[in-house]
Amino acid sequence: MRYKYIISGVLIFMILLVFQVSDVSAEGRVLKMGMSGEDVSSLQKELHSLGYLVSGSPDGIFGPLTMSAVIDLQRKHDIACDGIVGPATLAAMNDELAAKEAELQTNSSLPNVLKKGMKGDNVLNLQKKLKSLGYYLDSLDGIFGSGTLVAVIDFQATNGLTADGVAGPQTLQTLQNLPITANRGTSADRKSQMIASFARQFLGTPYVWGGNSPEGFDCSGFTSYIYNHFGIQIPRMADEQFYYGARVSQLIPGDMVFFTTYLPGPSHSGIYIGDNCFIHSSSAAGGVIITSLSQDYYSERYLGACRLTN
Repeated sequence: MRYKYIISGVLIFMILLVFQVSDVSAEGRVLKMGMSGEDVSSLQKELHSLGYLVSGSPDGIFGPLTMSAVIDLQRKHDIACDGIVGPATLAAMNDELAAKEAELQTNSSLPNVLKKGMKGDNVLNLQKKLKSLGYYLDSLDGIFGSGTLVAVIDFQATNGLTADGVAGPQTLQTLQNLPITANRGTSADRKSQMIASFARQFLGTPYVWGGNSPEGFDCSGFTSYIYNHFGIQIPRMADEQFYYGARVSQLIPGDMVFFTTYLPGPSHSGIYIGDNCFIHSSSAAGGVIITSLSQDYYSERYLGACRLTN
C-alpha cells in the first residue's frame, strides 16, 4: 500500500511538472527560421494584413520571405533586426494591429485603400490631386500603374509618411488636407528614398539566373532594373556596377551595396533601404528579400557602397 501511494505521488508530480513546463513554453515561445505550424501561419496572416508579407499565401512555414517581413517590422519599431519573433516583436506587431483597427474605424468614411493594379474614379481623383501638387507627371487615366506608384512614394517621402506606395487612409487624408509644396527636400534626397521604396514592392519576386524583369531577377538584374526605372543607367553585372557612381561610407536609402560571394571581388549587389538593412535578389533565399548588413555572412563579405543620385 505504501508503494502505491509513492507511485501515485510521483505520477501527480510529473503531471504538474508537464503542465508547468507547457505553460512556460507557451509564454516564452519564439518563432524563427525553420519552424512551422499554426503559430507560424497566424504570424504570416498578421504580417500580410499589416503589409509586411506582400507575396505568397500563408503556408505555416517560417522561410526567408517570412523572416524578411519580420525584419521589416523590427526595423520600423527599432527592434534588433534578427528575424526572430520574440516578446518585443510580438508586442510591436500587436500594437500595429490595434492601431490599424482603430484607424479603420476612425477613417471609415474615407475612400478605400488605393494601390498598384487598381483602377477607377478614386484612382483618377488621386492622380488629379497628385498632379496638381506636382508629383504625378503622366496622363490622367484612372489606372494605378508605375507612374502613380512613384508619385505616391514621392508624396509620402516628402511629407513624413511611410513611403510604401500605398495610398491608405493616412496618405489620402494628408493629400486632402495638406497641399504641401514647401520643404520637399532636395531632388537627390527624394529620389534616393523613392528608389528604396520602389524596390520594396518586388519582395518575394523569384530568383532567376540572368533575370532582369519582375518575372524574376538575379542580384545585378534587380539593381539595374530598379535604377533604370528612375532613369539611372548602370552596367548589368555586379562587378561592373561596383565601379559606377560615387564611393560612400555613410549610407543613405537608395545607395548600392556590394559583397564578394561566389566569386572573388564584387559578385553580389543590393540596395540599401535604411536601418542597416538592404534589399536584394538572393539565390540562397530564392528571391528578393531584405537582409541586415550585420548578418554574419554579409558583414564578413561587405566590400563597400556607391551613390547614384547626386
